[in-house]
Amino acid sequence: MIPTVLKRQFAGFGDRYGYDTTYLQEIVDLDLGGAVKLGLVSKFTDHRFGLPAQAYFAAKVTAAKWADCGSCLRLTIDMAAEAGVRRADLAAMLVGPAEEVPDDMALAAQYAQATIDNAPELAEILAACESRWGRRGVAGLAAATVAGLFYPLFKRGLGYGNVCEPVISELRAQVRGAEMADA
Repeated sequence: MIPTVLKRQFAGFGDRYGYDTTYLQEIVDLDLGGAVKLGLVSKFTDHRFGLPAQAYFAAKVTAAKWADCGSCLRLTIDMAAEAGVRRADLAAMLVGPAEEVPDDMALAAQYAQATIDNAPELAEILAACESRWGRRGVAGLAAATVAGLFYPLFKRGLGYGNVCEPVISELRAQVRGAEMADA
């Protein structure tokens, strides 16, 4: 019964976002206890710790882009848009122009990239983030960064990685289409 419920939940998530959850379904068949624990991971990584959606998703999208899984990046962008983050802001963050990226998103993206790279400027960026969002907000940025990496790397490790999806160019086209419709 539990495997059926888990598979339905994973399938429902996949249907909601147009995301292939085959790898999640496989984990249910391989190890039920592991599948239950995997389902709990997102409860933590989706928790924003009071961080605004723009900052949380800027960090998560930055990490998903670094992990180089097209479907995971698309999913993260769709989840960000669902949370109220403007696609135009996400597009500017991912492909420019940089001056159009809201300050909160730019700082959160810098945090995620510096964390991933273990960059020398991380301490300075971390201090700026803590000044802006507090220590609790930094926990949200850390969770977002881990979330953006976790599923793409887990999926790739199982042999389900797919870097071929044209996410960035499709995002640009969507933004251009929306701008033309507004004009």
